Amino acid sequence: MTLTGGLSFRKLLSGEAARLRGHFDRLTPGESVFRFMGAMGGSSVREHCEGINWWKTVVLGCFEAGVLRGSAEVHADGRSPMSCEVAIAVETAWQERGVATELLHRALVVARNRAAREVRIYCLADNHAMQNVARKFGARFESRAGQSDAAILIPRPTCASLYEEALGDGMGWMSFWLEPIAARLRFAPSTAGGQSTGRAR
Repeated sequence: MTLTGGLSFRKLLSGEAARLRGHFDRLTPGESVFRFMGAMGGSSVREHCEGINWWKTVVLGCFEAGVLRGSAEVHADGRSPMSCEVAIAVETAWQERGVATELLHRALVVARNRAAREVRIYCLADNHAMQNVARKFGARFESRAGQSDAAILIPRPTCASLYEEALGDGMGWMSFWLEPIAARLRFAPSTAGGQSTGRAR
């Protein structure tokens, strides 16, 4: 769904692993450490993106002008009752704009609609930004050995939650298809005023 500020959100396709890697490559070293809970080299990030099991993982993206600027990976563990793990990353210039909050909200809806009973979040103990976002949804973190984790309990899916996800999918893909048109309009030369009509005077 498109929000103010030119941002749009949608799920990534399995063929967009390179797009996700480009997003991770633009994170600062500190942001990358927070996202992966440790230092990750370029080859490790590439292996992570190429190794995603798209049958068990939903990747949500925040886009501006067609470029991926924020992501949330929702990974289902396959157990019963099912639990999902969520990991979020937002590039520097797009922080403090509610992107992480919106991504986590959408991740909770995705997990709920797949009958998960909880969403777990793991982060470094000093990742206060992620902890503050998760606390908005009722998370209570426990810290040990430099790491923190919390579980967010989620209710069973309803028609309303299924509709919310479907609506978000529709709006997100509509923004995806319209973005090339919007880009051409932004950069099209003006034809107003001052241009010759080619007519002799």
